[in-house]
Amino acid sequence: MKQLELELKKRLLIVEAEEANEFIMSKGMKSGTYIVFCKGSELSHEIAKGFLHESIHTGLFAHYVIGIPVNTYCYKSALESFISAIESKGYYWGRSPIAEPNAPPFINPNSNGYSENDYVDYRYDLHQFYEAKSRTFNPEKTLIFEIL
Repeated sequence: MKQLELELKKRLLIVEAEEANEFIMSKGMKSGTYIVFCKGSELSHEIAKGFLHESIHTGLFAHYVIGIPVNTYCYKSALESFISAIESKGYYWGRSPIAEPNAPPFINPNSNGYSENDYVDYRYDLHQFYEAKSRTFNPEKTLIFEIL
C-alpha cells in the first residue's frame, strides 16, 4: 500500500491500495480524522482546484518543487499543479517516467560480444524502473482523503 501526505491549501492523504477497505480498516477511519475526498480516477480540474493554491491576480495554479512548498504560479490546469505537488515529494501520478529496460540478448556474460558491464547496466536500469514503479500512484486504485 502506497501513501503520501501533501500539505496544500488542505492537508491531503493519497493512498493506493488494492482494496479501499484495506486502508480504511488499517487506519481506523472511524476516528473521524479523515474524510474521503474522491477516488483518484474521479479527480478533475474542478475538484483539484479546491485544494491547490491559485494566484488571485492571474488565476494560475502553483508549481511545487522538491523542498519548496510553492515555487511560482505557472500552471493553467489544477491537475498539472496537483501532479507537480506529488512529484515534489518524489512520487508520480498515473505513469512511471522510467520505461522497463530491454534485457541484453545474452545468456552468459562475455558471450555474443556482450560484456559483463552490459549486464550490470541492465540490472541498474531494472532497479531504477522498479523503484519508480513503486513510487507511482495508479489513479484507478487510489483514494484521496482530506486530513482534518
